[in-house]
Amino acid sequence: IMAAGTGGHIFPGLAIADTMKARGWQVSWLGTAHGMERDIVPRHGIEMDSIDFAGLRGKGLLH
Repeated sequence: IMAAGTGGHIFPGLAIADTMKARGWQVSWLGTAHGMERDIVPRHGIEMDSIDFAGLRGKGLLH
């Protein structure tokens, strides 16, 4: 699962992860080291890796 930053992304991802785990899938998570997922995801028993990235809001693609 890859989701980061806000609950609007994280909580739906957790719902999918829980369903996958219940069906026997091994689940891991990719998020950021600075978002709220860093605390929430491990509490659900999901291994998490992080990368350093941020959104593009307010940053033009040509500038």
